[in-house]
Order: sequence, then structure tokens, then C-alpha cells
Amino acid sequence: MRSSFRYSLRRLPPLMLIGCLLLGLWPASALGEAPGSTLLRSLTHNCPNTGVMLPAQFSPYETTYLLTVASWVSRPTFTPVAMDPSAVIRVNGQIVRSGDTSPVIPMTDQPQAVQITVTNSSGGSTTYTIFLQRRPSERRTRVSAGYIQNIYLKGTTWRLDADLVSVKYSGADYTSGNLSTFTNGGVDSYDYEIDPNCIFYYGTKANCYRANNVTTFINNYLQYGSSLYTIVYIESKIVAMFPYGADY
Repeated sequence: MRSSFRYSLRRLPPLMLIGCLLLGLWPASALGEAPGSTLLRSLTHNCPNTGVMLPAQFSPYETTYLLTVASWVSRPTFTPVAMDPSAVIRVNGQIVRSGDTSPVIPMTDQPQAVQITVTNSSGGSTTYTIFLQRRPSERRTRVSAGYIQNIYLKGTTWRLDADLVSVKYSGADYTSGNLSTFTNGGVDSYDYEIDPNCIFYYGTKANCYRANNVTTFINNYLQYGSSLYTIVYIESKIVAMFPYGADY
């Protein structure tokens, strides 16, 4: 913070100053000559469906946040709005006009800190820090089940369009844990790449046949009355497909 900001804090009553330091809250009256001139009125991001922010609600006086997004999010942005229209906002050093969307924050699997600084005409500033991270990925090895909508070739890559269902297992032990049933709340479209070495089985759960390749699988998977299949993924690529069968 600038020296003028530090000076104004010294003028607060001791108990109020201690409370501010403990809570990280800076009352508007502590901002010197222009209350709110270095604060954000609001701060939003473009991941409302997958992002979880702590604290959940933005406050102009809370300067540190943790934002956790889905493992597949790759292009997060922020939209800061300043209380003072003449203030200069910088997101990771790049100027962003109040109310505009910031440049994309390049994402990796490593946590990172995004700094948003608001500077007034006198040189005073407030910096907000958002610690940004992805959730642990479930994509490395995952098993789902769904109705096959389409298997198609895109360029040289086979892809699967499926309506995934919610599978419920009956227990945690090996015997009952393998028993399952499913529900389908509605038709959704999930599109995944099929690994060139994917293992295909068609038929029924009790009586299935291995297909030599994807073409053989396509020609046979519908012959037994259902397009509901168990799908195994590794790193978002489908590596195995075989008929699903509800047990109870």
C-alpha cells in the first residue's frame, strides 16, 4: 500500500485498527482523501457453473479469495468494476477498463495467483489477490455409463456422442459394490475422443462379444436391443466400451 494509506490507518482507534488487521477489512473512511477511490465495486468471473469461490460473496474490503474451477477449464477471465470511474485497473499488470473483461488467464494444473490492482489519480492503490486453481481431475481413470447417440469420424479420429446416465452402486465392498442401477434425468450430449486402441464389446452384459475394430462394433452394438454401454476413460479418451446391465 502507498504511504498515504498507511498514514490514514494510523489515525484509526487502536481497537478498530486491530480488528481491521485481523479481518483483512479496510473501512472506506481509511482510504484517505477519496473513500472508495481504490476499491472495486464488484468482481465476477466467467466460470459461474463450475467455479467455487471462497469467500463466496465478493466484498470491496476483502482483498484475498480462492477460486477453484473444474479440471477442464482453460480460459478463465475476470470482470472488475471500480467504485471510482477514473481509477486505473490492472489484471496481472494489464490495464482493463472498469466493466470490461480481462484477458484470458492461461491455466495449468498448478495453482496460481491473479492480482488485480486499482490505482486512483493520487497514486493510492489496493490490490486484490485471487488464488486460482483447478479441481483434482477425475479424467485420468473414470468409468461412466450412457446411451450411444452417435459414433462418427472427425478427420482421422473416431468420436463418441453419448447421453450419460447416473449410476448408483449398492455397496462399497467387492461383492455388492459391483451391483448397480441407473437413472437418466434427461438427454445430454457428451462428446469424447475414442482411443485408437480402444477395446470394444457388444451384445449383453451376460453374453458379450469382442469387436475387432470400431467398424465391427458399429455394425453390431444395436442388435441386442439397447444402446446403453459402460464407458471407460483414461485422460478423457475412451479406452473401453462394453454392454451395461442393471443388477437390481
